[in-house]
Amino acid sequence: MKILPDFHPVLGTPLLIQSHFYEFVPHSVLPNEVQHIVRERASIYQLRRYPDGSLWALKVSHPGYRDPRVAQHTAWLQQFQHLPGLRTAGRLCLTRATCSDLLNAQPALEWAVLMPWIEGPTWAGFMDDAQLSVAYTMQQAQDLALTMAYTLWSLETHHLTHTDIAGDNVIVISPTRIEFIDIDGMYEHGAPLPPFPSRGWRGYQHRNLDQRGNCRPDGDRYAGAILLTEMLTWWNPLVRALTEGDSYFERGPQEQPDLLQKRLKAVRATLRQIHPELRQLFLHAWNSNDLANCPDFASWLMAILRARSGY
Repeated sequence: MKILPDFHPVLGTPLLIQSHFYEFVPHSVLPNEVQHIVRERASIYQLRRYPDGSLWALKVSHPGYRDPRVAQHTAWLQQFQHLPGLRTAGRLCLTRATCSDLLNAQPALEWAVLMPWIEGPTWAGFMDDAQLSVAYTMQQAQDLALTMAYTLWSLETHHLTHTDIAGDNVIVISPTRIEFIDIDGMYEHGAPLPPFPSRGWRGYQHRNLDQRGNCRPDGDRYAGAILLTEMLTWWNPLVRALTEGDSYFERGPQEQPDLLQKRLKAVRATLRQIHPELRQLFLHAWNSNDLANCPDFASWLMAILRARSGY
């Protein structure tokens, strides 16, 4: 059963959060609506802070998904906001201790999380945008994949796993800058498993996952390999023409049975064209029996650097 949100903000309603005033940003298309994104477990609202005019995101969990433990997890995430791709780790959880007056007036906001709003398309949105896709070049593909590989390598070296790597959870600001969103499930290696470990997104999910799901040191390696492969090959018109649905590697509902195999063939050829080692890394991940057999991100990073240098 789908759970509907119980928070319905009105345009012009100010929010006072720790001595700063925020207002809901009007929807870009729908009159009298606020700018927001609805996901399965939460809705994300766009706010403008005064007087500096900066944009912020307010993530409000739907009834049934509110958990007081989010306050502790939010405090833990804050220490990583300096890492590449983790600007949204600079966040605040709204609790009775920090925002009692606001929560007395808006009780549905208890355990909501305030974080920077990241402007730009997601990678999934980039692939859906015909104008951006046609303008995407092989050089931009290598630049973006290098940025992505470096960011994933940085997480891995800091003993962190995003656990939900997918095109919908990466904002592409430029070929040299990306930001992760939906980092609530981030996992630190060696920590106790959460009650419901993430098993990833369709099209980015390894076929053989144990009870830990992606909450393990190598948990991002398969999804990261798929994402890097998408970024490296989307410049090729043939790959784009053969792609339907939400992911390269998930058959669309109306897709011809042999289209996935044709797409895989085009992807392998495109990777080989850039650098043979990239094709091998993809095949290594694609044919792996489990996450432990997927290549690490240092391998992807070095292969992309070699491709860029012509080595």
